[in-house]
Amino acid sequence: MARRSPPPAPRPAEAPLPAEITWRPAAFARALAPTEPALTRYLAAPGVAALLSGVAYALLVRPAVNLAAPGSFTFSTHLTNVMGGVFLGLFAYLIQWGLGYVATRREGRPAEVYAATHTLTIPLYLLVAVLAVLTPAPVVPSGIPEAGVERAALHVLAGGAAATLYTAVAVLGTVAQAALAFVAFRTLTGSVGRALAGALLPLLPAAAVQFINAAPLFFNR
Repeated sequence: MARRSPPPAPRPAEAPLPAEITWRPAAFARALAPTEPALTRYLAAPGVAALLSGVAYALLVRPAVNLAAPGSFTFSTHLTNVMGGVFLGLFAYLIQWGLGYVATRREGRPAEVYAATHTLTIPLYLLVAVLAVLTPAPVVPSGIPEAGVERAALHVLAGGAAATLYTAVAVLGTVAQAALAFVAFRTLTGSVGRALAGALLPLLPAAAVQFINAAPLFFNR
């Protein structure tokens, strides 16, 4: 009698695309739940968002930096502005991940959920970068001392659409991420209380960190 061949092993569940959380967070969480947890699964999203945040900020303040030191080597200043945005963006994500884990534990999958929510801000920071490139250089009134040229230029730039959008994305984008994370956490943990804690506990510190990079623009309006 011929032996029966063993049934094929079930295929492992496929993780959803990170951007899916932006328009259907509950379905994203249901698709994520049967997959094996992987802390680095969506890590590229906060990395790209942080990089674009730094690039957008550096492009925004570039005219002021160039006016403050015309003809000098300003590459290091621009690079510092980019790296500052990258550091603060990644630090905000670590806060979301860490405090989200305190509230939702392993069931909430906060590393993956919060990483996926950063796909929301990627196109917005890209839009800011494009607007910053298209924004004409500020006209600084004559008679301003050399030491105050950069501040005067920042004042002009801070009132523009690109700077306003950058500040809104930095702060309100973090609020939107918390809202998406709440829906995903509620689906993953089955607890409204834990989901609410996972969304609210990191919200203020993460938003504050994101705001730090936009603060020079905000306070020079």
